[in-house]
Amino acid sequence: MPSRDAVTHTYTQLPKNGDIPVQGSWLLVHGGEEHLKRLLVERLRKQLLADDDAFNLDQLDVTERWDGVADTTEQSQQHRQPSRAQHILALAQALPFLGSGRLVIVRNVDALTNDQQKMLADALATIPSANHLLLVTGDAGAGKKAAKVAAALHKGIDAHGTVYECTVMTEETASQWVRDVLQGYGQMIEPAALHLLIARAGTELRRLQIEVEKLSLLVGDRGRIHSDDVELLTPKLAEESVFRLTDAVAMRDASQAIAMLRDLLEVQMESPYQIFALLIRQFRLIWQAKVLLDAGWRPRQDPGNFPQAVAMLPEQNALSQIAGWMGGKLAGQARQFSWEQLHAAFTALVECDMAAKAIEGVPRQELDVALELLCAKLCSGGRVNA
Repeated sequence: MPSRDAVTHTYTQLPKNGDIPVQGSWLLVHGGEEHLKRLLVERLRKQLLADDDAFNLDQLDVTERWDGVADTTEQSQQHRQPSRAQHILALAQALPFLGSGRLVIVRNVDALTNDQQKMLADALATIPSANHLLLVTGDAGAGKKAAKVAAALHKGIDAHGTVYECTVMTEETASQWVRDVLQGYGQMIEPAALHLLIARAGTELRRLQIEVEKLSLLVGDRGRIHSDDVELLTPKLAEESVFRLTDAVAMRDASQAIAMLRDLLEVQMESPYQIFALLIRQFRLIWQAKVLLDAGWRPRQDPGNFPQAVAMLPEQNALSQIAGWMGGKLAGQARQFSWEQLHAAFTALVECDMAAKAIEGVPRQELDVALELLCAKLCSGGRVNA
């Protein structure tokens, strides 16, 4: 099979209607946005195969058991059964049954062992041009990196097939997506309402899609979505409440902070473990914003213009959030803490964690009680003059 220029498509740049560009027999769908991946796989299935052509469609999931197929190469040799990679290739190499081609969809392909993924990579030239092998990476889970296939397989498909990236949207791309969808409905959203919507719904496409459809139905012919509409229809995420709780801590308002904490626990029924994790994340964001502020950065400036400060941040930094519309809010919180107070805050977070885990020598506390004490400690220092 001759080599050609790599073909990689980002889902959000694909045509919203009509055919999707497809080159080669090998197709890879990967990335961390699961809803986009599901939409893309369904669009490709309808495009590459007639709806009633069940005879030429095979769908496999690597995380499930396959009868008569060995899970590993070693088991294949020991029991004289085809390996998973061999079974996939046999299906993809088969001639179509009274049709123009075959389609084999393999989900969670990243769960294949590396040697079996390499076996697939070595067989790039063996799939008939009329057939298509559609490989889909799995869901890594919330808060984890997107699943990836082995380098050899990804490189091979990149060179001889088509790669589709379904990456998690940034706040900027999510905001543009909302504007585009509403424009298609003949509607628009005010900037403040859009910021509130992203803060509440996040950038996960499925949830965002539901909230946009609700808001669109609410405003109807009025055509313009206001902040009050978002306040009415879109429920708060725990992240938004924790951001406001941190605002109260930054203002050293213990009663307000504890009231917000109790609302999260008792009214919104959020897990204390999730609240604690979000508090830690928020203080990490504040710390990173403060590093940049000390270097001369100001909200809406590109943090990349301050390379020495960026070099001080962890590899998994939050530059995309700090550079976005949240930058001003994070900068405002960061200005309320001195470095000494931030050090004390992280010490209090560690103590809270130790108390909840009953570390030897530390009195045991239920996490909800430990969180109340944490809020009191975080509010105990004096405010910093802005």
